[in-house]
Amino acid sequence: MILDRQLQLELLKKMESSYPNHYKFDEEYDFGTEEYCIAVANLYYLMQHGLVEHTSVNISRSLDDKGNRSFQFQTPTINQKGLDFLADDGGLSAILGVVTIKFEADQLKLLLESKIMATDLPPADKRKLIDGLRSLSAESIKHLTTKIVDLGWDNLETLIRIIQSSLS
Repeated sequence: MILDRQLQLELLKKMESSYPNHYKFDEEYDFGTEEYCIAVANLYYLMQHGLVEHTSVNISRSLDDKGNRSFQFQTPTINQKGLDFLADDGGLSAILGVVTIKFEADQLKLLLESKIMATDLPPADKRKLIDGLRSLSAESIKHLTTKIVDLGWDNLETLIRIIQSSLS
């Protein structure tokens, strides 16, 4: 296969070492050689994934001697996504990309009510639990949610099975 993960990593690291300047790609590879074509294909692949950038003058489409289109990189550069990809900690993308999930107290109460209704408890017990749940303050719901999450962590094997069943 023309795509080579090791070569992609080497190219990214070379561009990282010259960052923020452009990587002198055309000085390292001889145009038209097989090595050049493989490197270009891998650079193009990295560009499509948003890890590498170029300016319009640094990539051109031309016809090779067989009439096939060929791409020519001259001075690509790694961008912030590429740098974060190489970073052991995921870079700023890992910090800025944090997803916060918020439930309103009423939404969480409805979710818990539906779970209570799905249990095998007698109807009178279900009603008692639901009435108690509805009477809780937002702060009490927050505390209850923390306890539910803690219970999940305390029963990690069950939690993992639930996650696995959600993925399939």
